[in-house]
Amino acid sequence: MKKSLIILVIIAFAFQSCEKEDDLISQNCEADCTEIVGKLMTDDGTTPITNQKITVVWDNTSLGFGTVRTKATARTDSNGDFSISFFMRDDELESGIHRMRFDRLNENEFLRSDLNGMPSIPSVRDTLVVRNHNIVKKAFVNLTLLNLDDIQGSDRLWTNFEYPRPSGFSQSIDGNIRGWTNEFDSNQLLETAGNQPVVIEIVRKINDITTRENDTLFIDAGKTLDYIVDFNN
Repeated sequence: MKKSLIILVIIAFAFQSCEKEDDLISQNCEADCTEIVGKLMTDDGTTPITNQKITVVWDNTSLGFGTVRTKATARTDSNGDFSISFFMRDDELESGIHRMRFDRLNENEFLRSDLNGMPSIPSVRDTLVVRNHNIVKKAFVNLTLLNLDDIQGSDRLWTNFEYPRPSGFSQSIDGNIRGWTNEFDSNQLLETAGNQPVVIEIVRKINDITTRENDTLFIDAGKTLDYIVDFNN
């Protein structure tokens, strides 16, 4: 059997070995329930994401093997609020993790359109968990990099775009770090956060001396901001 065919067989077996189960009856629990309440928002935690289906699963998989069990579903209301209650089985208290997920949002509008960044749910019965989550909208920076040819030897240039999360919220993405050399084009169109503050840190290492410079930007979602970084300045 050829090596490529063997790999395909292994991959197919791995997918078949991940079992999916429904346990939606658990959301009808009346005692020892785990309850999750929170908000699903955007625009720095100010605009609700409405009528979004949220699902809680128990994930007990590793390398494609194991079980993913659907526990409960709910939808956000007009304020972005949601509430989910369900019962954790004995085996769920011993292994695996409980996590939340939702259908992906419009990737043309949002910088990161899934529940990346939302903490997992503690495997504890009869408890209340608060999960407020901000999903970052997309904007752009038209970055002009000057004097890249002067980056030589051990010299370095980085741009670190940070997206501070609203207080009390987890967030789908917190930033993006890029390193630049003399091999890059001087013009770069970068995706970044829109409708919320963006802190850009510019780090230069010249002749083994490192300096840092900070600036704060605000870009309307879907719009592009021109920005210049000079390696020598």
